[in-house]
Amino acid sequence: MTAGAATDRHLPGLAAVIGAVACWGTGNILVRQVDLASAQLAFWRLALSALIYTAVVAARRRRVTPAQFRACLPSALMLGLWYIAFYEAIKSTTVTNVAMIVSLVPVVLIWPAMRRFAEPVSLKLLALVTAALGGTALVLFGSASVPTWSLRGDGLAVVALLLFSGQLAFAKEARLQIGTLEFQAVTWIVALIVVTPPAVLTGDGLTLPDTTAWLWVASLIAVPGTGHLLMNWAHNHVRITVSSVALLGAPPITMVLAVFFLDEPIKLAQVAGGVIVIAALAGVIRRDVQITTAHR
Repeated sequence: MTAGAATDRHLPGLAAVIGAVACWGTGNILVRQVDLASAQLAFWRLALSALIYTAVVAARRRRVTPAQFRACLPSALMLGLWYIAFYEAIKSTTVTNVAMIVSLVPVVLIWPAMRRFAEPVSLKLLALVTAALGGTALVLFGSASVPTWSLRGDGLAVVALLLFSGQLAFAKEARLQIGTLEFQAVTWIVALIVVTPPAVLTGDGLTLPDTTAWLWVASLIAVPGTGHLLMNWAHNHVRITVSSVALLGAPPITMVLAVFFLDEPIKLAQVAGGVIVIAALAGVIRRDVQITTAHR
């Protein structure tokens, strides 16, 4: 894709990123509703996704070349491992904590964004990211006294953060060589292979979910799964510095929904942190629009 086409689709790309963040912020709540162990939930969620996207690509009569498949592998492998760590973290500690920790992607990706993707990282951007991180710290501090909090769960969330950061960077690189739907199909298939051994060997192994569990799995594909589709499309149109910082918008959504659907209490510090995060995120998006407009 030419630079001009990418610029023309910048605003739709930003809209896709915001949509992905909203989907993921909501999806964190849905994971808690599924009565399946983490590895088994990851298996069935990926199996159904792989089936859907493979069917879509086949219906479109599109082919994936060996070079394209190899380009997808790093992202797909990390995504499979991420699902296990992420689901186990959500089932082990507060969903707000998991959402906040996993959203710290910009901390991990600022350096690769400068070196690998040659993206502009100014002092203003660093200041906005620092403010967002301060808001995140307030949310984590406020949730430390919540009964469902667990150090093990927070540790797993850190692992999930590192895996998701790598997945996001490798996905952006892979999307330069392959279409969105084809990328989705390859990613889900490879990720499914990754989660199959732990799904078979842990817990009660693989058994067919009941009807209720299937409905929740389907909701995970419809909501956070759509978030993956939107973000993977946006990779070719939005800087990774922006898409990664945008992830900081998911935790406030999760925090509010957790009050209503999971009865997780909300503290004043968490509210203050969420407001700071949203304000900093708005500043990052405004800055990005100004930069893109100036280069038209």
